[in-house]
Amino acid sequence: MTIFDKSKEMTDLLQKEKELHKEIRKDFKKISLKVNADFDKIRESKSSQ
Repeated sequence: MTIFDKSKEMTDLLQKEKELHKEIRKDFKKISLKVNADFDKIRESKSSQ
């Protein structure tokens, strides 16, 4: 493998890693919103009793 090939491979891997981090952040945000919504529902149901 040439230095150019290794450099290209590293660049590709870094790009994939960035994309994965983006997806993880989006998923984490969705999960956080869902957890907060569920928590609010529980709190409302307990306060109405």
